[in-house]
Amino acid sequence: MTSYITWTIKDIKGILELRQRNQFDGNIVVSGDRGNGKSTLLVQIFNKFKGYNPHKHQVYKREDIIHLLARQTFGFCFDDEAINSGYKRDFQNKGQQELIKIVTAYRDNYNIYASAIPNFFSLDKDLRDLVFLHLHVVERGIAIVHMPVQSRLYSADRWDAKYNAKIEESWARKIQKNPDYNIPYARLSTFKGYLFFGDLTPKQRELYLKIKKEKREVAFLLEDAKEIKDMFMENLCKEIMDRKLSKEMLEQVCKINSKNYDTVKNVLNKMLKEKQTVGDEEIQGEIKTLRDYLNEDVIQNIKDKKAKEKINELVPTIEF
Repeated sequence: MTSYITWTIKDIKGILELRQRNQFDGNIVVSGDRGNGKSTLLVQIFNKFKGYNPHKHQVYKREDIIHLLARQTFGFCFDDEAINSGYKRDFQNKGQQELIKIVTAYRDNYNIYASAIPNFFSLDKDLRDLVFLHLHVVERGIAIVHMPVQSRLYSADRWDAKYNAKIEESWARKIQKNPDYNIPYARLSTFKGYLFFGDLTPKQRELYLKIKKEKREVAFLLEDAKEIKDMFMENLCKEIMDRKLSKEMLEQVCKINSKNYDTVKNVLNKMLKEKQTVGDEEIQGEIKTLRDYLNEDVIQNIKDKKAKEKINELVPTIEF
C-alpha cells in the first residue's frame, strides 16, 4: 500500500486552493459506510481553511446550500447529508433541479462545495459530473482518492462506472474464497492514491455534533411544516376542482388559516395547470383557471337555504 501515492489532509487543502487560484470551483464528495468517518474527514479538511465557520458553512438543508453557493465567493459549503439534497431518485424534484443549476451557474464564485454521502453513485448524475475529487473511506482513517477520467471524447461517464464495476465484481468473488484478500485499489481507472487521516479532537467533535443536532432538528421541522403546507394546498385544490368553493368562501378559508389570498390564488392556478397538462401537452380542451372552477352557485344555495330556514321560523305552523 505504501508504494503508491499517499495524500495528506494538507495535500487536499492545497489542491482545493490551487483550483480557486486558477479560477475553478472545488466540488468534492466523500463517500463510505456509516460510521467510517466521512464527516470526520471533511471537518478536518475544512478546519485547515482560514475563514471556515462551521456555524455558517455546515448545512443540512438544500435551501441553505443554494444560498451559500449563490451568495458567497471563495467560500465554503459542507453538505453533511447529501442524500437529502442530491439523491439521484429525486432528480425530478424542483429543488434538486435548482441546486444543479446553482452549482453550474455559480461555478465562477469559486466556492469549495463538499458533500458526504454513503454511496457516490447515489448522487444525482448531473451533480457527479461536476465533482472533480471523490474520496471513498474504506475504513476508519483510510480513504481512496479518485479523480474523473479526462480527455474522453465518446464516453459520457467521467467516472468509468461500468469498467470499474467489473473490477469490483472480480474482487467480490475473490473475497468470498479468501476473506483476507488484499484489494488492489490501484487497478481502478479513477484511482489516484491513498489518504490517511486521524480522528477529531474531543472539542472538534463536540462542536460538530452540536451544530449537526441543532440544524438537523430545524431542517426536519421545516420539512414537516412544508408537508403540512403542501397537504393544505392539495386539499384546497381538490375542493376547488370539485366546485365546492366560491370566491367568497376561498377568501374566508385564507383568513382562517392566516394565508395571503393573492399568494394562494397564484399557487392554485399553477397547481390547476399542472393537473390539466402532461409535460407541455394539454390533457383535454382549454386549460381552466381558478376563476373557471370557483362556483358562485354554492354561496347562493347556502344563502337560499338559510333564507328558507328563516322564513320557516317566521311562518307559524297551522294545525288543521
